[in-house]
Amino acid sequence: MLSDLAEPQRALAEFMSCLSEEAWHAEWMRGLEYDLWRAVLDGPFQIGQLTLGPAHVTQLRQWSEACGGWIVFDDATEDSFVSVSRWGSMYSAYKAASE
Repeated sequence: MLSDLAEPQRALAEFMSCLSEEAWHAEWMRGLEYDLWRAVLDGPFQIGQLTLGPAHVTQLRQWSEACGGWIVFDDATEDSFVSVSRWGSMYSAYKAASE
């Protein structure tokens, strides 16, 4: 839950949510965390109605590094922090399942 996050984690979650709003007019579009991580790894691209530019990618990287992980969303826990190592495993599994 957003209120359970530390300041850098909350800042990352809020920035990710803002990008979702810009792209899809939705607070957190399903799969947002995976789309935004793809931008962190591969660079800017289009999501929804938003072109993720270099400034967006830089900001995502900086917030992720500041908190040492990434934010994921699910219906039970809402915004949740996961460590970089756990997120790497989650992202790899997601990518493998979608190929």
